[in-house]
Amino acid sequence: MTARYTRSPIALVINSHHAVRRALCERISASFANFQLREAATIEDALYILDEEEIDIVLIDGDRNGINGLKTTRAVLERSPRSSIVVMSAFSEPACRSAASEAGAMAFVSKRAIGTELMQVLATLTGDFESKQQSFE
Repeated sequence: MTARYTRSPIALVINSHHAVRRALCERISASFANFQLREAATIEDALYILDEEEIDIVLIDGDRNGINGLKTTRAVLERSPRSSIVVMSAFSEPACRSAASEAGAMAFVSKRAIGTELMQVLATLTGDFESKQQSFE
């Protein structure tokens, strides 16, 4: 019998506000004990992290401090095409959701519903991650 190796999903939270990043990471940790979390304040920091390790899920703040969610999504996918991207935005109009999808995001979460909607999206992506791992066994 061979030993079965499964690793925990690794999520990267990109947000320019330290307090917001920490709050998101704490919320995710409380809901998903198996997640490994990384944080980046800028796209440059995020790209460095993506160069250093395989990231499964990337949470992008589409609104803050000049971080353009769509440009960031494209840059992340260029560097890490297997990552699942979640764009979070205060703008929840259908055009914003559609633009995020066209840029390559797997999900779009309105900041107004971040408490419940984000956890549901992460649960779905975690299930997808586990299915991918099983297919490589």
